[in-house]
Amino acid sequence: MKSDPLVKSSSDQDRTNENRSTDISDSTNVLTDKVETLEVEYTVWGCACPNWIRTADAENADTTKSYLSLHFYIEPATKSLVLPSHFDAYTHTLKLTGSFYQREDYPQGTIQMEEPLPKAKVFRYTSIELVQRGIRDNE
Repeated sequence: MKSDPLVKSSSDQDRTNENRSTDISDSTNVLTDKVETLEVEYTVWGCACPNWIRTADAENADTTKSYLSLHFYIEPATKSLVLPSHFDAYTHTLKLTGSFYQREDYPQGTIQMEEPLPKAKVFRYTSIELVQRGIRDNE
């Protein structure tokens, strides 16, 4: 009796679940020595893409492929530095201090999703400040 190709065996299902629960970031990727403070904002995309961009780069409002390449992932250095629950992409930006990893990758702990994620720059931050749009230090 032939097996139905549409029905997955338990071992196939185990492999699928294992692939979805495996961290896809590269544990050998290291941070650069350059510590930076960035003001960033969140871009709402219709894809699984890097969502963060420097506010100065976003003001260009260019939606070409080069605009997408300006986006990156962010990663907290510790669990206590997670994005505040009251963060709103339309009313807030973030002021982050940290460093980029040397190679394009995924944030640590990223799990493979159904839609493949593109590799991009990753900024690991050691401090985070929520900034109300329109309110900056020099205004």
